[in-house]
Amino acid sequence: PLPIIRRATGTPFMGYAGATYVLQEFCNALFDALFHVLPLGTELDKVEATPARPQATLPWDDDARELLGELVEAQPVLVRISAAKRLRDRAELRARTQGLERVSVACIDEFQAVPA
Repeated sequence: PLPIIRRATGTPFMGYAGATYVLQEFCNALFDALFHVLPLGTELDKVEATPARPQATLPWDDDARELLGELVEAQPVLVRISAAKRLRDRAELRARTQGLERVSVACIDEFQAVPA
């Protein structure tokens, strides 16, 4: 649907009428973008918030670090950094909630097993 207010008289794109037409179309495109982006903001707010990094990270056991490396290697190349951060954060959060001082293999989720 077109906007209610249209001040431009149309073509040709010259003079005051043409400048008004181009400016009005530009403003209409900005308003359309604004009203299409606003609903996306509420949808984006439904996603789980990114946890803040604590001041000190927990130390990792060697076997847990190796398992994390294997899980990251199993991911596609383009998403390895994001996957490594997500897996590391999840394992450290689980260790903290269980009151552990180190991240062990038990802190890594069972469903994240390395595919055969």
